[in-house]
Amino acid sequence: MDQSTPQQPSRKKTILSLTVLVVLTGIVFWIFQRHWAEISAALAQLRFWQVLLVLAVGLTYPVLEGLVSWVIIRSRMPGFTVRQALESSFMGTFGNVICLGAGAMPMQSYYLYRSGLPLGPGVGLMTLQYVFHKTTVLLYATVMLLLQHRWLAANTSGVMNYLPMAYAVVAAIIVALVLVCVSPLIQRLARWALGCLPRTDSWQTRREKWLEQLDTLGTESRHLLADRGRCVQIFALHTLKLFLMYTLPYLCIRFMGLPCGLSFWQVQLLASLMLFLSNALPNVAGMGSIETAFLLVFGSFMTRGEAMSTLMLFRIASYYFVFGFSAVASLFAQKHLDRMDAQKRS
Repeated sequence: MDQSTPQQPSRKKTILSLTVLVVLTGIVFWIFQRHWAEISAALAQLRFWQVLLVLAVGLTYPVLEGLVSWVIIRSRMPGFTVRQALESSFMGTFGNVICLGAGAMPMQSYYLYRSGLPLGPGVGLMTLQYVFHKTTVLLYATVMLLLQHRWLAANTSGVMNYLPMAYAVVAAIIVALVLVCVSPLIQRLARWALGCLPRTDSWQTRREKWLEQLDTLGTESRHLLADRGRCVQIFALHTLKLFLMYTLPYLCIRFMGLPCGLSFWQVQLLASLMLFLSNALPNVAGMGSIETAFLLVFGSFMTRGEAMSTLMLFRIASYYFVFGFSAVASLFAQKHLDRMDAQKRS
């Protein structure tokens, strides 16, 4: 594998991505304009401490992602600290937005490389974190659905029509990644497929790189999955992360005094289905899929104005505030990396 230092996004690409984010945000506000009076009235019900609590709950997502990274990376780097894990998580969150949804892993790999973890194992471990996350999303939604499927079926039919497709997409991604990680047969098939690529110099270089990545991924996955205690910790942290994220819409509904009548566990079910369905939808910079899935799922149980009010506060806390916080945290993380490099040279 090419061991050159991973590169951060260029300034030009960052500006382009932020421009796209502003445009998409403008489109969202334009879509919401018909219900802006209702949204404003609902947001006006919030007290200062409620806003702080909602923002704090939204911030738990990248924090718990960082703790998951800490548990995973320590399997290879025992000296990896919680601070480093949190910094890599916030850099991944920031990179995911400025690279239009494709920057989380490169930014985290960049941080891990600068922290002393070779690029190959770093990418492999971050891929495994993604697999654990997707698996937890699938299991959480499945459990919620099994426990409350009668209530859901009795109150709506629209959401149920999309579940088979979402299950197929998410399950296919998870199964494919897991098999590539742990199955010698699938790895041999992947090698065979790579061998069918054109025999030009450029494709030969790509093939060698991908083969080395495949070997590294298999090695790291077998090493990590053999530690069952560590795997349990990873699943527990991911479950807590999702639980708090799914609690956020409930807090938004209650704090704004919306009379939709949904209970805590009903919101947990709907939020889990919302995230689950969003995985089957395209997105740009993390936007589009969540908004569509949220309105699709919650729209069956709330008026349009109530659903949009909840979505507005939910996305402010879980997306915009987190992005702003991660941007600042990334600057401090870069300075921390520079100090660590200076200490190594001294």
